Amino acid sequence: MKQKPATPPPNIPREIQDNKVFPVYLLCGEESFLIEGTLKQMLDHLLVPETRDFNLTFLEDASITIREILTQVDLYPVMAERRVVVVRDAPFFKVQQRTAPITIVRNAFKIETTHPQKSISTLAKLLEVSLHQIAENHFNYVNAVNSLIDELNTKLTDEERGFLERLPQIVQQLDTYATTEPDDTGDVAVLLNWLQGDLPKHSVLIFTVQGPLNERNQVVKAIETVGRYRSFDPVEPGPSLNRDPLYKKVSDKFAEYGKQITPRAFSLLRTRTGGDMHTIAEAINKIVSFVGDKRQVDEQDVRNMVTRNTFDSIFDLTDAIGKRSVGQAVKSLHEVLASDQEPIWVNAAITRHFRFALQAKLIADRKGLRPLRSRMPFAEFTKNIFQPLAGEVGDILPKSATHNILKQNPYVAYKIFQTLHAFTMDELVDAIEKTLVVDTELKTRDADDACVLEQLVCELCASSTGRRSAPV
Repeated sequence: MKQKPATPPPNIPREIQDNKVFPVYLLCGEESFLIEGTLKQMLDHLLVPETRDFNLTFLEDASITIREILTQVDLYPVMAERRVVVVRDAPFFKVQQRTAPITIVRNAFKIETTHPQKSISTLAKLLEVSLHQIAENHFNYVNAVNSLIDELNTKLTDEERGFLERLPQIVQQLDTYATTEPDDTGDVAVLLNWLQGDLPKHSVLIFTVQGPLNERNQVVKAIETVGRYRSFDPVEPGPSLNRDPLYKKVSDKFAEYGKQITPRAFSLLRTRTGGDMHTIAEAINKIVSFVGDKRQVDEQDVRNMVTRNTFDSIFDLTDAIGKRSVGQAVKSLHEVLASDQEPIWVNAAITRHFRFALQAKLIADRKGLRPLRSRMPFAEFTKNIFQPLAGEVGDILPKSATHNILKQNPYVAYKIFQTLHAFTMDELVDAIEKTLVVDTELKTRDADDACVLEQLVCELCASSTGRRSAPV
């Protein structure tokens, strides 16, 4: 099937500057630095300095209700054209779906006849709509079910697709449907009613959410209809330097200071920061101050001002463990601890590394991948291995981005895939179990934390056979 060309995301600050202002905005994604940067530009264009403090409200309470938010939105601005209400991480955007949608649909389809009430309730929760909205073919339901069918596409059988299409008829036949009153008092219902009404001309409501959102969410769709929705995802490497979007962003930022960065210096900057925008922005400020009047930023400038990121330090530690080098592993451990990292965090980082290594090992076995060439360029790995794997096997890994190696910055996977020959599957499982025991010890025992971690490192270096396994 031919895919539609991707629609470029809206440039919200530029739209506002051109006096194209919407009543509601939703900014979300993993790149919190980009979200905050866009928000700052929006506020600078929407509000004038003289009355900004009177007309800007930030709401960050996790227990905030929609009615409390809308009360602020309804207030009139003070000696200005508009007021702005910014809501951070509103709880009704944070609904997490742990089970894959296709699994939920299939399970519901299987019990349609034997347990129709449970079948429909499960799907109503997945679609984030009420039974009344399903029965009445409410547009919220129609949008949600059509989006679900488009998302699952070829995964659905004809019978499962027909099941989804006849949900309204099934609900109308339920005994409990006729006696159940529609619930229009919840936060989501109140917000949807507000979005579908006459929106105020004197206020702008801005939601910011850390992390990705489910685009089937009816609130997200409603905001897209009357306002602007923008997801800020990590900036992935391009196939070449000139087509790398991050290279352009970094070059443009240095140009603001009258400076240029060499390609090799940029590559080192991306590697040492892991491509994180917030870390890169801080690094640029340090580099600019360090080089003074010098116009060209080179590799040595980056080395002098940008320390190796914590992941690299943890990788040095786990790499030494993989080589069974006790001395180097203990040295790397103390280098990490010397960087003021808490012992509990260090152990958690080791656990996370081994979990990702276990995932990579399972993926390599499943896909029959050969050992990664140590000199394979990062861009080649991202294009030919990481991106295809994310599309092919993403469903077998945890849904949470925090626990899924294919939802990390590709650099993390790049480093881990290079060392899969160092551990057998059993050794990886054993290593994870040992770190979990240490986690309990660090939290409950009154002992020298550094000694506990040293003992862990020594045990990991001596684990199983004490030698490397055959390459995968």
